[in-house]
Amino acid sequence: MAHLYKTDTGRMFHAGTICIVPVGLPARGKTYMSKKLCRYLRWLGVKTEVYNIGTYRRKLFGANLPHSFFDPGDREVLEKRRIASQAAFEDMLSFFDAGGQVGIYDSTLTIMEEKRRELLDRLTPLNVQVIFVETICEVPSVIEANVREVKLNMPDYEGWDEDKALDDFMRRINIHAPFYTPINDSSLSFVQVMNMGIESNIGEHILCNNVKGYLQTRMVLFLMNLHISPRTIYLLKNGESVPGACFKDDAPLNADGVALARKLPSLIANLRARTNRHPAPPKIVTSTRSRSYQTAQFFPPECITSKAPLVQMNPGAIEGMSDEEIRSKYPEEYARHVKDPFNHRYPRSESYHDLALRMEHVILELEGEKEDVLVIAHETVLQCLYAYLMDLGEKDIPRLQIPSNTLIELVPQAYGTRETRYLIE
Repeated sequence: MAHLYKTDTGRMFHAGTICIVPVGLPARGKTYMSKKLCRYLRWLGVKTEVYNIGTYRRKLFGANLPHSFFDPGDREVLEKRRIASQAAFEDMLSFFDAGGQVGIYDSTLTIMEEKRRELLDRLTPLNVQVIFVETICEVPSVIEANVREVKLNMPDYEGWDEDKALDDFMRRINIHAPFYTPINDSSLSFVQVMNMGIESNIGEHILCNNVKGYLQTRMVLFLMNLHISPRTIYLLKNGESVPGACFKDDAPLNADGVALARKLPSLIANLRARTNRHPAPPKIVTSTRSRSYQTAQFFPPECITSKAPLVQMNPGAIEGMSDEEIRSKYPEEYARHVKDPFNHRYPRSESYHDLALRMEHVILELEGEKEDVLVIAHETVLQCLYAYLMDLGEKDIPRLQIPSNTLIELVPQAYGTRETRYLIE
């Protein structure tokens, strides 16, 4: 978590309590956006939860429902969906009462102006700021691609034939369309994201209206970098360097490290070819340390970018010391570290918190990247990056194991991130 500070209430940036309300027809990226925004805000240290009405609906009425169940014009069906929506709404209010700051209320029924007004009327008296985030797309090829890439992997279609599932979901979209009223009230706080599809640059733009405040504008900045283009993120711990080198030495790779670097281009090419992606090298990001960018030395130079924020966490006074030596020489510092390994700093060192803070703009760049990316860095950097991509908490970061000679393949999806690991022998 890259939080700048903590408060007694757990609420940050003097932003108060906020409800983010996604708006848009199905297959416009609402759930994907909700989960990504939640992950980013948690990384900033903001207590955030997503309340997806589809999850509540599946718990209450099951997952295998025909498209007719989603007809907003059917009063009986609408009442069942209202029950699911109310359960989610009450849970969100309980979250706010317990100190939560941002609730993301993800309901398809917010396509209806009366439902949006109802939310405003219920939340405004509770001093909850409501920000609508409308995702708009009218490009048929993008919509179908979104359905195939995202929606057919949702729990509703587990075990379905792909073509039948596609037909059913397209019917679900069409049944909602007559009830959709785009946001056009300039008195509201809203963000409109146009064509957040998996194809790039098809009239893509973002409109921000009446959104004020530091945290709120940070959300908009994140949304400006967000997309749902299919891509893969590879993580690799840099190769082994010459023995005996300290942090300040910036030691080069040893023979084993060079051998690892030689094997890397063919492995990446084979993986990308297997998934029907172009076998050309991905974009490669390393730190500015020798052993990091030397691990990428057998890729074309034009593919490689080195970034100073990806330099390993500075070990300070404890560099090269064993756990027992640290405990003996710095007993009080050691006790503080055991109590809070994420925030504690040894003398002249950095903490994981410091490292996470300087990595934030790299994370935003990574979110905006539509091509495959390979990140080669030190273990401490990859611990933070892996935790962000897998939506883990700050307490998990110091305990994460990033093995040597192992390529970690992460594929972002709407309902999580798929992980595969490959041992490089």
